[in-house]
Amino acid sequence: MRKPSRAGGVAVGALAVALTAGAFAFAPASGVVTTVTSSKVPASIQPSTPLTGVGAALGAAAAARSAAAVTSVTSVQAVNWAGYVASLGTTTFRFVSAKFTVPTVDCTGVSAPDGAWSSHWVGLDGFRASSATVEQIGLLAGCDGTSTTPVYAPFWEMFPNAANEPSITIGPGDKISMSVYYNKSTRKFTLTFSDTTNSHHFTRTRACPAGATCRRNSAEAISEAPAEVTGSTVTILPLANFDRASFANAAITNTSGTHHGGLRSSFWNTFKIIQASDGTNTTIAGDPITAGTVLDSPTSLSLNRNFTDRWQAANG
Repeated sequence: MRKPSRAGGVAVGALAVALTAGAFAFAPASGVVTTVTSSKVPASIQPSTPLTGVGAALGAAAAARSAAAVTSVTSVQAVNWAGYVASLGTTTFRFVSAKFTVPTVDCTGVSAPDGAWSSHWVGLDGFRASSATVEQIGLLAGCDGTSTTPVYAPFWEMFPNAANEPSITIGPGDKISMSVYYNKSTRKFTLTFSDTTNSHHFTRTRACPAGATCRRNSAEAISEAPAEVTGSTVTILPLANFDRASFANAAITNTSGTHHGGLRSSFWNTFKIIQASDGTNTTIAGDPITAGTVLDSPTSLSLNRNFTDRWQAANG
């Protein structure tokens, strides 16, 4: 049975998401949001969208954001994201990067109509209320529901524009380097993906999507449950069993270049994002998951730069 449309969630066209407490409400640029097209990934799959927050944790996040600087980590629950975010007041960012190990996806038991999927990426924007874009690069890893053979596909995306999947081969265990860099002179973003295991790589340089404002007020390393776009309906898909997804050596630079750090730094607030069901998420078999159930949880940061996202059995 197809998962129903998310009440109060994402609507294609305007594609507006209103987040609980309004702390990080998301209202993308106008225009129809197109979806990724690939021979390996269904055309309806949108690998990444801005954070959709749940629960009172957003209030705590807003309070932390108002501080001049913090050394603690504020936890936030989201319907679609898990990982870490750096953000602080009017601070803007020009660079984010991380190393990533491609997880081994297990497609056993996947019977949901549209399969089960995960995406793992680094990027700028998508966290704050004023941010209607996400400039990101990463990897789709999932199951199409017709085979137990997992699908791996690198992607880059200037949301709300379409995601794109370059035709390079990626396999579980591969070591990946990902980065997003904003050039103030050209006002363009350079997105770079390199598989250091097999030497496959690509780079794309693009301007902010037409009609949008790329505010660059957050930098993040995220594992996400992708969305399915069908006509005017956008729903969060079941999260594929990736078991563990490890990010390492995350690096962030502010726009002026005066401050460099990891995901945790005295120069910006740090948010630990835990993916949890709001009652509309479903398992890999297509069954509803009780609201409040944790679906993907990051470990604590190591050396302020390293962490692992952990898939939870509740998704099964």
